[in-house]
Amino acid sequence: TPMSTPLHGRIALVTGAAGGIGQAICRALAAEGATVALHYHTQKDAAHALAAELGGAAFAADITEADAAQSLVERVAGKLGGLDILINNAGITIGGQFVADMALADWHRVLDVNLNSVLYMCRAALPRMRTRGGVVVNIASNVVNTLPGGAAAYATTKAGVVALTKVLSKEEAEHGIRVNVVSPGIIDAGMGSGALARRTPEVRAQFLSSIPMRRAGGPEEVAAAVVFLVSPVASYVTGQHISVNGGDRTESYQ
Repeated sequence: TPMSTPLHGRIALVTGAAGGIGQAICRALAAEGATVALHYHTQKDAAHALAAELGGAAFAADITEADAAQSLVERVAGKLGGLDILINNAGITIGGQFVADMALADWHRVLDVNLNSVLYMCRAALPRMRTRGGVVVNIASNVVNTLPGGAAAYATTKAGVVALTKVLSKEEAEHGIRVNVVSPGIIDAGMGSGALARRTPEVRAQFLSSIPMRRAGGPEEVAAAVVFLVSPVASYVTGQHISVNGGDRTESYQ
């Protein structure tokens, strides 16, 4: 029924769909009735397996290239019949380098994947959404709230995603398009579980104890926020930044 599947008939594209948080977002959208297009760059087997499980379709693209992002949106809309929901989830981190010692190639790579690809995907998708309305959710990071040393490239790109989200929300509101951003804290999946695993048990415990809720989050907890934002119940919510972080916040760039 439409009440139990509020996203029935909606076509959703999730970038970086094979990652830990990406997979959870895809599952949650499908559970609400959406048809899911799973974008991947390198993780072909995982993306195709999840697409088969969810009755969706997987699409390969290097979205750090503007033309490839444009082509991806056209392929998705052509195969599935349109595009209503865009989740810009693809991201990388190249950890721990202080600015004075940073390899510039790493800076540019993180900028391309985390920020430029979001711009390219929005440029490709928004004109298509303007005729039928649409929703964009960008995935940033709680690093914009904590801004730790060693995170220059990652934090700067994610802060850029937050700013871009707010600008886009103002530009696209008149076209019936909502744009919001979700910032996950330390999540026990994908990138986050790797970060936790690299720490000694003592350091891990100390790190988690610094979070008010005293634990890492689950990917499904991030996905739940995304589902809320793309659902009809959030029809008056745009330009908002929701941190799913267990209260982990030391400072704000705002």
